[in-house]
Amino acid sequence: MAIHEVRAFVWAATVIGVCAVALWRGGDDERLAAVGLLGGWALTMLTYRSQFQHTEWGILVVDAALLGLLIWIALRSGRYWPLFAAGFHLLAIVTHIAKTVDQTVGAWAYITAEIIWGYLLAFTIGYGAWTAPANDPAGATRR
Repeated sequence: MAIHEVRAFVWAATVIGVCAVALWRGGDDERLAAVGLLGGWALTMLTYRSQFQHTEWGILVVDAALLGLLIWIALRSGRYWPLFAAGFHLLAIVTHIAKTVDQTVGAWAYITAEIIWGYLLAFTIGYGAWTAPANDPAGATRR
């Protein structure tokens, strides 16, 4: 099994695991974020074109839509994890922009940064789902 196949399998297992935890223990915000992550992953697979030698415009559009969803969740949620999720995903957007502005950013640095931000986003959503309170009263303060 080649390293790229292992990497793809680990990412797929992570996304599916986060979605399972969100469905099992999460509230509405956690489930919505997990569905957004799952949808973003599926759309990324459809828009992926090269080996990250140039800016991945299709992935950038998908990431921007997911960022919009995460910001919306963060602005209306009473919990802190959506702020971190939106922040990590904003870093993924900034990485795309950095590759666009500075073409000397290597493919290895570009893909590695995107992988790091993706895992931090997934783990943040998983953490939010795992620690979701059983009864989350409307209008509760952040926790």
